[in-house]
Amino acid sequence: GEVAADFGDMARYKEMNPIGSGAYGTVYRAEDLERKEIVAMKKVRIALTEDGVPMSVLREISLLKQLGKANHPNIVRLLDICHGQRMDREMVLYLVFEHVDQDLNRYIERCPAPGLAPERVKDIMWQILSGVDFLHSHRIVHRDLKPQNILVSQDGSVKLADFGLARIYDFSSLLTTVVVTLWYRSPEILLGTTYATPVDLWSCGCILAELFLRKPLFPGQYEVDQLGKIFGILRSEERRVGKECRSRWS
Repeated sequence: GEVAADFGDMARYKEMNPIGSGAYGTVYRAEDLERKEIVAMKKVRIALTEDGVPMSVLREISLLKQLGKANHPNIVRLLDICHGQRMDREMVLYLVFEHVDQDLNRYIERCPAPGLAPERVKDIMWQILSGVDFLHSHRIVHRDLKPQNILVSQDGSVKLADFGLARIYDFSSLLTTVVVTLWYRSPEILLGTTYATPVDLWSCGCILAELFLRKPLFPGQYEVDQLGKIFGILRSEERRVGKECRSRWS
């Protein structure tokens, strides 16, 4: 009962059309009837326990709300959280975010030849790293940074999305069958060892390379293939540097 007060009113939003779906549910374009503006609404399924919504999920939600209040320029703003119908074992949550036109993936695809100017690459990376730094300072490891969940608004500002959701989903057994990309995953995540904030910096490095190359640096198809791609490139790079050093010093 007391938790319900934290949720917004679903009636103020009018669902329009789906704009994408990922491991964390479908995203819809919706209209906020009160503010008369377009928002993005993410539909998320939560597994219920005997006591209803797990405490861990409620904590995570209140943390996401706190972050929303901080209003960081490089973080997608969470505007509201509403809950839908409750089934026997699960409940639907609606996370309402500011609507941003396109993701970095589309942005790179649409960029005319010869690609992004170095100054623009630098600017995009600076904004991504500012967002990552903000999350890390709030003890949030994003864990799934990729061009598909980095948004680029019309004025060129870059915002991180989908942070904090990995933790909500850890508690829920309802992971969907959507194929998640491994291209930006660090070796320690691929190997299933412990991980911390450096995994996000690995992803940033992969994204930096992609902004220059305009194609992914490590396009692996499954875990072992992904590690193979990483070690293949790192080894050839190591050999190149070794050769350069030897020729310099001999």
